[in-house]
Amino acid sequence: GGDDFPCVVADVGSYATKMGFAGESYPRSYFRTTTAIHRNTTSNDIVKRSYDFFTRPLGSLDGSGNDSGNASTTTNANDNVATAEGGGGGSASGGVGVGVGVSSGFCDDGNWEVCNPIDQSTGLIYEGRKFSSSSASSSSSSHNSNNVSNDTSSAAGGGGGAAAANASPSKSTSSTTISSPQHEAAATSSSSSSSPTTPTGECYIHFLNHLRHGYNTALSSTPSNTPLLLIERSYNPPPIRQKLLEIVFEELGVPATFFARDAVCACYAVGRSTGTVVDIGHHGTVVTPVYEGYVETKGIFRSPVGTGMVDELILQNLDGLYKTKRSRSRNKLNSKYEYVMPLYQTRSQRNMPRREPFHTLARLDMVRQCREDGSGAGVASFGYVSLHDLVPEVDENGDEVEEDKPEPSDIYQQYAIAPKTPYKLPDGTMVDIPQVKRFDVSELMFAKAGGRSAALREEAVRKKRDQLASIIGKSTSAGGGDDGEESSTNASANANANSNTNVNINPMIAQMEEMTKRKRGGSSRNSPSKKQQTAYISNEKLIAACTPYLQPQQQQQQQSSQSTPASTASCMIGELSASSIPAMICDSVFRCDRDQQAQLLANAILCGGGACLSTSASSSSSVDYKDGNAMPERIREEVEAIVHAHTPNWRVKVLSPGLSERAVCSWLGGSILGSLGSFHEMWITKAEYEEHGTSIVNRKCP
Repeated sequence: GGDDFPCVVADVGSYATKMGFAGESYPRSYFRTTTAIHRNTTSNDIVKRSYDFFTRPLGSLDGSGNDSGNASTTTNANDNVATAEGGGGGSASGGVGVGVGVSSGFCDDGNWEVCNPIDQSTGLIYEGRKFSSSSASSSSSSHNSNNVSNDTSSAAGGGGGAAAANASPSKSTSSTTISSPQHEAAATSSSSSSSPTTPTGECYIHFLNHLRHGYNTALSSTPSNTPLLLIERSYNPPPIRQKLLEIVFEELGVPATFFARDAVCACYAVGRSTGTVVDIGHHGTVVTPVYEGYVETKGIFRSPVGTGMVDELILQNLDGLYKTKRSRSRNKLNSKYEYVMPLYQTRSQRNMPRREPFHTLARLDMVRQCREDGSGAGVASFGYVSLHDLVPEVDENGDEVEEDKPEPSDIYQQYAIAPKTPYKLPDGTMVDIPQVKRFDVSELMFAKAGGRSAALREEAVRKKRDQLASIIGKSTSAGGGDDGEESSTNASANANANSNTNVNINPMIAQMEEMTKRKRGGSSRNSPSKKQQTAYISNEKLIAACTPYLQPQQQQQQQSSQSTPASTASCMIGELSASSIPAMICDSVFRCDRDQQAQLLANAILCGGGACLSTSASSSSSVDYKDGNAMPERIREEVEAIVHAHTPNWRVKVLSPGLSERAVCSWLGGSILGSLGSFHEMWITKAEYEEHGTSIVNRKCP
């Protein structure tokens, strides 16, 4: 594979980063996108990075309590940082205080914090502008918008925020939310101040280090000798694409690159060029129509429902079952905690928990394993309706009709009396999970409006829209930073403003392009302070250029607010939807042209880690075809029930690779694309980049 096709395929997802050579059937390098970082206490630069921090606390690995013994640390955040591997980490600083709550003993995580380059509210490699707070904030949670509060959900499987992100370790979680209390508290404190802080663009540093980590570990390849095929989100706006192109050429130093849309690659993975791609991933679900190899952006729908929200519901079920068993057998369970302890806590002295967010991340990682083996969640047959989702009949006054109260379906009653699934918790406790609890979790993706599952989706969408509105408000209120650059770029900005695209977007993109050319010409002569100032200006311009893509379309077109409410308007990065996955598929298809709809429905493509749910729990890795095909079959039957109500002759078919390939479906399609003999004509070479600038990515990579 790698010898025949010396091209690296990389997919930096919100949960995992996949890297490997084109032509291979599985990525060689697969690691968590969420990492733990340690900063220099004086310069605040990242000096250490750990890709494994779930197994044991990071601060316990260094008995000296300082980082003076780490000879490979760096002081420049743009350079390679020391990578801590195995067991969570490298030499961590456990005694240098930066204002975070550090526990003593085994569970000391020192000054480490978690980070993820993917923004939770947009699903993009993006960092919005933040505002300074009047009160002193902890350095771990205030430095990056993608840090503690976001990563409590992003480290463990997607969609919403962690319900127990900031809860006391001695209490179980009782509700599902999108953003953690830390995020809401930070938003409240920041809203009281109108002083914007400098956007660091640290998400791009994380992105660069993830690529370097993949090159240097499993691939054992040098970026300067290997072209890169980068898989990006289908709704990635042009400003971010240009920024990523600048990074892979200027910082990574690849000889050539190509940006491929993830939905298009998913189509290639199943041998199609047209289809409706349903990606149930980390931060949520994205439905993208693809026609003849091109993304139909008007039909993109996004939902915050993903494996993260599923994991949160599983965690609630496990906590409830554990608490019930603890109350019934108090003499057998000596733990003083009323929640399920992760593995590290069962091995620690006196079962001491780590500080947040590490404790909740470890618990969600335990739940991920429960979901993946089928014990925590499963897909029921078509017609299953949870008791929580039964919608009672109401009279003309809105009161429930007692005699017409809905009864559980026959399928539900069949599963209710089925044998329970035994599951062994990390501390050795055995709990029996009822089948209906397993299926109620996955009904979050299928339930119709009116029940508890629909209410959870609506609440998640509401909070996601509030986060987007907050990002837009902060970006527009502070404005773009010129610092003397505005006058030098007016000519190119006015030239681009006369094109057919949005006049509010192109001037900022032109300024970004001009600044990139200046950085290429004078980067070797710039002092570190000058480089830092240039990076600040670049991030300011990037935020200003991305803001129009995040706004509702009627705001971009300056239409009257009476036409479409702002809360329901679609954005250029896709419309947020609280509908079920089958309803989102139909809505996406019907947004496209009439002559495309039949082909799009006949080629629905299911991929992502959330698509790997089966019907029965299996302790082994072997799952028969019928059981592994439960998710595609359920979606097909649900979509047919919607479509055949008005067009009974249309055929609905759901395609999906095997269970072992669904989570890497987009990467697999990129591997197929990069191995084609004619693909070398599509590369963006370094010479073309230096001649045309970053805007060439929008022309050569549709």
